[in-house]
Amino acid sequence: MGTSGAFGGSGAWSGTVDSLYDTADSLNSGTAALPGAVMSALGKSLSRGDKRGKSYSVRELLQSSRGAGASSSGDGRDAGGAPFSRQAARGSLVLDALASIQVGEVPHLVEYGVDFSSLEGLTGVRLFTELIGLILGPASHPDDAALRQALLATMRSDGQAEGGPLADTIGRFVTELAWRTTVVQLTTSERRISTAGSALVQLEQRVKTYIGGKVRQIAGQLMAATPQAVADFASKLAAKACRVFGKGDQS
Repeated sequence: MGTSGAFGGSGAWSGTVDSLYDTADSLNSGTAALPGAVMSALGKSLSRGDKRGKSYSVRELLQSSRGAGASSSGDGRDAGGAPFSRQAARGSLVLDALASIQVGEVPHLVEYGVDFSSLEGLTGVRLFTELIGLILGPASHPDDAALRQALLATMRSDGQAEGGPLADTIGRFVTELAWRTTVVQLTTSERRISTAGSALVQLEQRVKTYIGGKVRQIAGQLMAATPQAVADFASKLAAKACRVFGKGDQS
């Protein structure tokens, strides 16, 4: 099975994928450590294309004007995926719109320039799924599928069910997105862990716990609840999180 530089565990991601599979293999053999070098490599791979958290305009992030959200150059990826921070900004718009719908803030929704009338009467996962389609459009790249999976996982998490500030929800989403984006690289690589079993599940738990802890430390507060402010907050949080855990500090 061939791979591409965009999402096949080669190119910029090659060393990261190898280090993650090495760690999974060590979990199979009973070694419990999650090496700092692994998180450092992952942080650097995820942050390629935007290490500081750009301000992506809402209009460019919406599906009607994003041109499928992929780029063959200029965003730091080898051939096709949008930067991690941009994906975080896109997903945050869905979370923001859902929060607005739940509290009936119609004027706020007008800022999206999207016709939400088709969502009338919908609730729960059906509402969220349809909202994702309206805001993000069709998935044109594996990273787009990862974005949708991260959003659904965030919605279904116990923390989301309990409610709480939008900033906290975005923090959980960034953690999910980091792992789901990584899974794209792992599952399309030619390499696999040497022994089938629970190693990849253990790896997921350890990586997400580590990333989630770092994200919670730096999340901060979302001061203005406008679509642009939400997108900027998510973009900067994603980029900063990659820098923080990318240092490889396991403390």
